[in-house]
Amino acid sequence: MWNLRKEAFMENVGNWLTNAQVSVSSGTSGNSDIPNYEHLALVSGGLDYYGDAGMAPSQPGNEDLGWEKTWTSNLALHLGFWNRLNVDLELYNKRTTDMLMQVPQSYAYKGYGYYWENIGAMVNRGVELNLSGTVLATKDFVWSLNANFSYNKNKIVELYNGVQEYEMSSTSMKLVVGHDSGEFYVNRFAGVNPANGDALWYTKDGEITTEMRDEDKVLVGKSMNAPWAGGFGTNLSWKGISLTAQFSWVADRWMMNNDRYFDESNGRYSAYNQSRKLLDRWKKPGDITDIPRHGVYTEFDDRLLEDASFLRLKNLMLSYSFPQELLRKTRFISGLRIYAQAQNLLTFTSFSGLDPEGVGNMYQAQYPMSRQFTFGLDLTF
Repeated sequence: MWNLRKEAFMENVGNWLTNAQVSVSSGTSGNSDIPNYEHLALVSGGLDYYGDAGMAPSQPGNEDLGWEKTWTSNLALHLGFWNRLNVDLELYNKRTTDMLMQVPQSYAYKGYGYYWENIGAMVNRGVELNLSGTVLATKDFVWSLNANFSYNKNKIVELYNGVQEYEMSSTSMKLVVGHDSGEFYVNRFAGVNPANGDALWYTKDGEITTEMRDEDKVLVGKSMNAPWAGGFGTNLSWKGISLTAQFSWVADRWMMNNDRYFDESNGRYSAYNQSRKLLDRWKKPGDITDIPRHGVYTEFDDRLLEDASFLRLKNLMLSYSFPQELLRKTRFISGLRIYAQAQNLLTFTSFSGLDPEGVGNMYQAQYPMSRQFTFGLDLTF
């Protein structure tokens, strides 16, 4: 049976190249040791015309804005093993055109310095994997696990008017054809001169300089868009008692920590509370440190660019459901469950701000995700 399924699977792979949409399904014959290809589908094409906040009436400039367009091809595969393990795998390729982007213009025209236009194109390619399964199941005890992860590669393939790159002012970012749309474009800090406490930077060619210049900014290969994300969790149940835990994680996401520009200003904002890190600044010739002498201010360079990867315990719940034979005696209660739940209980990260979980490229006094505790009772009549 495995050989027959394998041949049918390979035959349909060849058909995908000539068919816009293919769906293949087959069941099992009751042999739980053989993988079950329950669903296999490819959908190619289609403008699935989502909107964008950029089209709000409050936006400056062009009144002729239209919808962004998306062309998506995806391959989805569902596998079942031994009636215990389920695997869902999806590969996708998404091309977005007529993207809403800011086009620079003179401030003399309407005073904005830019206008919005449906221009540019971007490609996202990636994979999503979901796993769920039962590790152990007896009359009174069940233990199940689940996990998921996704990988997405983002690339700009077209900008406005045929330009190959354009810097977005005051964002520490630059859009460049062939690069990630969220890649940072900053000066690179090279440390501190131990002889005099001066700050040092790299030129765009990698030479050491004491002057931070705009022309020495480079794309640093770090993006605000996390390519990796996912989660995992478990559930244990025994005679009405249930314990559930769910974690989430993000890897290789970067943010500029704007708070450090003020907290580690090194004299620029002396009226503000300052970080204890400044106690380690350069004080005398020969000191080895990465904090310049007092009065050499912290700048918006890659010192402020931090890895915002994290692992977080998003939810932890303990509950108890009263047995049905006990509830039947009441003659009016059909279900009774008590529970205690905690959210955002633990976070593991190297990010120095209050919370690495956020959106955008800049961390600015962001209020952290609150830690919540809930106690409840579910009553069904």
